[in-house]
Amino acid sequence: MVSGKAKFIMIQGTSSSAGKSALTAGLLRYFSGRGVNCSPFKPQNMSLNSFVTEDGFEIAVSQSVQSEAAFKKPLRQMNPILIKPSSDTEMHLIVDGKHFGNMNFKDYNRRKDFFLGKAIASFEFLAGSNDLVVIEGAGSPAEINLFKYDIANMGFAEIYDIPVILAADIERGGVFASIYGTVKLLPPKWRKLVRGFIINKFRGDASILEPGIKQIEKKLKIPCLGVIPHIKNLHIEAEDSLNFNKPGIYGGGAANGGDEAGDGRLNIGIVRLNHISNFNEFDPLFFDERLSAGFFDGVPSKADEFDMIIIPGSKSTAADLAALKDSGLFDYIKRFGESGKGIIMGICGGFQMMGERITDPHNLESAAGSLSESGISGLGFFNTETELSKEKILASRKYRFKFNVDACLPFLDGYEIHNGRTFFAKNYSGESITSDIFEPAENADACFSPEAGILSILSEDNRKIGTYVHGLFGNEIFKNFIIKLINNNIKCKEKKARSVRIKAGSRSYERVKNDSFNLLSENIERHINIKLLRGIIEI
Repeated sequence: MVSGKAKFIMIQGTSSSAGKSALTAGLLRYFSGRGVNCSPFKPQNMSLNSFVTEDGFEIAVSQSVQSEAAFKKPLRQMNPILIKPSSDTEMHLIVDGKHFGNMNFKDYNRRKDFFLGKAIASFEFLAGSNDLVVIEGAGSPAEINLFKYDIANMGFAEIYDIPVILAADIERGGVFASIYGTVKLLPPKWRKLVRGFIINKFRGDASILEPGIKQIEKKLKIPCLGVIPHIKNLHIEAEDSLNFNKPGIYGGGAANGGDEAGDGRLNIGIVRLNHISNFNEFDPLFFDERLSAGFFDGVPSKADEFDMIIIPGSKSTAADLAALKDSGLFDYIKRFGESGKGIIMGICGGFQMMGERITDPHNLESAAGSLSESGISGLGFFNTETELSKEKILASRKYRFKFNVDACLPFLDGYEIHNGRTFFAKNYSGESITSDIFEPAENADACFSPEAGILSILSEDNRKIGTYVHGLFGNEIFKNFIIKLINNNIKCKEKKARSVRIKAGSRSYERVKNDSFNLLSENIERHINIKLLRGIIEI
């Protein structure tokens, strides 16, 4: 059992996307803002959005966001098991921050005790160094077909007798049925752990819910801790691609006040890949008043729809490249790049697609049928070839930026997370391009290394960028660099009226995130029975 005096609370949901991640972040900001030493924890997460810690471990992005809410640095122990689906039946598994292997879900469930042991070790580490651990569940605890394999919800909570608060999203409809059904489906030993419920994302007069709340409280003999309203202007980085199907910045709604570039803003299109990963890294673009950014997955009706196209990272790069060819987007992007009408940037998997070819000598993706023995051809913007490798490169660090446009030190924060290595093709003849436009700051003299592969490329005409570095748009200096490239390209096409000034947006992205954490904390204080909550936690 846990030693020390740490207290615990677990937020579970009646379904996925019930608001567990945001409530967890809000509770962490609320309690940490009042002097309580807090940490997030999620035993098992399933997400393609991940983050690399300072010491080179991979965790789900939601736990890195929650650690930020708690004024903490992300640690691998905050998310000991991360599942990254690679197909309907196969998963790419991260355990203790490192790649554990690829397996199917049946094999994973058979090793429940092993993975539960990993979760327990991480939890006890956090409990030994914090006053409060706020735990987030996964999906729904009432998946009756998976009860005996559960290590993410009640299966974990029962080990430490952790009090559980159930979150229900009223926007989905049937909120009372979802609360009642979830609790009633739990076996008695787990049902007793549910100490209360919260109704989330309500719009309107909450008093109309009171008759229903009273009936549910009476039937289940657990209290309602409160009704959290729908919070406008709230932004918490997305955990998975389910967010693409909801209103908001991923679903096409612009956070910066509009949807078209006709108001003078620069229009950036981000390709919505089938297996897109780390798409939250583009969030800073949506909150910059100079830009109009959005995802697209079909061939635009206008050839000059965008000033810039971004090809993001992918969990299954070859499969997504094949899908682009089938959809017609491959040809559209190739024409766009060859026409010189705008800027194209590829990040990680997107960078690999911009080269001549991707090969898979270790059959990492070939099993999915996307790669032949000779590999798959890319867009050909760079004279490079990518080889998918077993070893995953993980790094989180500062990079020296060779193209500074501001009067300040050219250091960028970013991270690398990839299995491939990209090299110049054998027929490369030394074209005039800039290789490795970013350098690790701790080794500023380092440049292109044949063994490590290429970190980044900028084409001679400044219209194509490829890099393995994620998180660049969180740096104002890099956004300014991109805007300068776009402006220069527009001026070359004699469209000076479309240019925008290189200036900071109205709010930095760090400010956007911090304001959202504080907004969550304020709503928890205003709408949750804090006295009852503290009594449940015993804090």
